[in-house]
Amino acid sequence: MSMLITQVQSRSPVAVVSTYGTLDRNSAARFLVALRDVLADAPSVLIVDVEHLVVGADEALVPLIGLAGEAARWPGADIVLACAGAQTTAALARVPGGSDLRLVADLDSAIADARLIPVAPRRTVTLRPSASAPAESRQFAQEVCAEWSATRLAGLVELVASELVTNAVMHARTPIAVTLRLDGEVLSVAVRDGDPRPMQRPSPGASGAPGEEHGRGLLLLDAMADEWGTSPTADGKVVWATIGIAKPVRTEAETDN
Repeated sequence: MSMLITQVQSRSPVAVVSTYGTLDRNSAARFLVALRDVLADAPSVLIVDVEHLVVGADEALVPLIGLAGEAARWPGADIVLACAGAQTTAALARVPGGSDLRLVADLDSAIADARLIPVAPRRTVTLRPSASAPAESRQFAQEVCAEWSATRLAGLVELVASELVTNAVMHARTPIAVTLRLDGEVLSVAVRDGDPRPMQRPSPGASGAPGEEHGRGLLLLDAMADEWGTSPTADGKVVWATIGIAKPVRTEAETDN
C-alpha cells in the first residue's frame, strides 16, 4: 500500500493541507477524503502544499481535479496547489483539466493571497437529533437572516434548513451542525451529520407521496434551493443548499401546484 500522509495545518477561513508521500490509485481515495473533510468547514481557499508529493500515476490526479469543480459549487472555495515540482506540474499537464488548477510557487505567497479574500460571515448551531431540532433550526435561520438584513428570504431559508435537519434527524440520528453562510449574493445552508450515506435526489416523476422512497421534503428542496448536494466527510457528510439573495421568493403552497 502506498504511503501518503496528509497533515491539516489550518481549516478556516484559509485551509492549508500538507502532503507527504506518493499519490497513486491506492492512496487517491484517502487523499480525497482528507480534503473533503477540510472543505466541510467551508474555507474560502484550500491550499494544498505538494512540495513533498510524488505523483505515482497521472490518473490519481483526476479525483483532485473533479474535487476542484465540486468545491467551486460548494463551499465556493478555490483549490490551490503550492510548491508543485516539475514532476507534479508535468503530470497535471498530461491530465485533462489539470492545467485549470491554480499553481503558486511558494506556500507563503499562496497564504498571503488567500488572506486578501474577504471572509464570508457565518453562524453555526449544534443540535441534538431530537424532534425539536427542525423547529430549533427554523428559529436559528430566522434570527440569522434578521442579523444579516435578509428577512425577505427568512421563510425560504427556514424551510430549507428545516428539511435538511429533518432528514438528518430521521436518518443520521447523530449530533447535527447547521451552518448559515453569506458569501456575496449567495446564502448557503449546510447541515453536517455523522452518517456517511449520501442524501439521494428524488427519482424522476416522484410525487412525494407518503409511501415513496423520496419524500415531499426533498421535492421542496429541489424547488426552493438554487442548488443542493452532498459532500462526504471523514466521519459523515454535509448536505448543503444555496439560495441567491436575488432569488424570487416562492411560498410552500406555490411549490405544491
